[in-house]
Amino acid sequence: MANANPPVPRGVEVLVKKAAVDAEFKTRLLEKRAEAAKEIGLELAPAEAMMLNAVAAAQLEAIIARTTVSPISRAAFLGKAAAVMLAALGADLAAMEGPPPPGGIAPDRPKHERYSVYSDTNYQGEMSYAVAEEAEFDKKVAEAIQKNKVIRQAYTAAVKAWREDEKYKNVTFPMRAPQMFAINRMASYSSRERADEMLAKRQEILDRKLEAAKKAEERRLASMTEEGRAKDKERTDRLKAAESLLEKELATLLAGPKQPSPPVTRGIQPDVPPATTGIRP
Repeated sequence: MANANPPVPRGVEVLVKKAAVDAEFKTRLLEKRAEAAKEIGLELAPAEAMMLNAVAAAQLEAIIARTTVSPISRAAFLGKAAAVMLAALGADLAAMEGPPPPGGIAPDRPKHERYSVYSDTNYQGEMSYAVAEEAEFDKKVAEAIQKNKVIRQAYTAAVKAWREDEKYKNVTFPMRAPQMFAINRMASYSSRERADEMLAKRQEILDRKLEAAKKAEERRLASMTEEGRAKDKERTDRLKAAESLLEKELATLLAGPKQPSPPVTRGIQPDVPPATTGIRP
């Protein structure tokens, strides 16, 4: 039976491990992808180069962030010789496999989950913080990538819908082009308690900034005339309507095309037995 989680190709594994310990190389790998292999004399197979070039930047960065390098092999991956790094992979594998445990099959060891504190920035540029397990974090990254693929298309569709609405016939679409969605890992911890603690600190700082912004907005409104506040509310309401259109179009694009309904058949319908009346036997 095929392995549900096929091993990472050795060439890609070398690049990812080097990026995990070498910040400068990580930057070049994210920018150049397969081209970065030439810097360490590594020749990638065509399939490896294709795989590396196809992965999204946020996903590749997430993979690098959760990649670990053993202390024994760290020096090899800090160097510039691919042959040494490939040899280090073999040494790591041998060290992990080791001699078979005595007494038959060893019991499964408990999985040590890691928790990521990350920032989530939406198309308005608004940021929030959260904690998620590694698998859930990767899912969030994938969702952001999917949204970014269609966000510009959704914006164009929202502008078109706005212009076709009689209510806004002579009103310019009030929303600027949206920003890209962004999920950024800030730190990773083996303890949920520790992750929650760091999240609380980040959130406290963010809450202070939001409170300061709220008070500044209150002061701005208080300094305006009644007519000015009415116009400001009208602009705000129009902006919310535009954002609602964008979110509707975005949801439609993410859902994909609707499945066609089954064709309606015409012709002679099968006989339906007549309804019985009277006393049943």
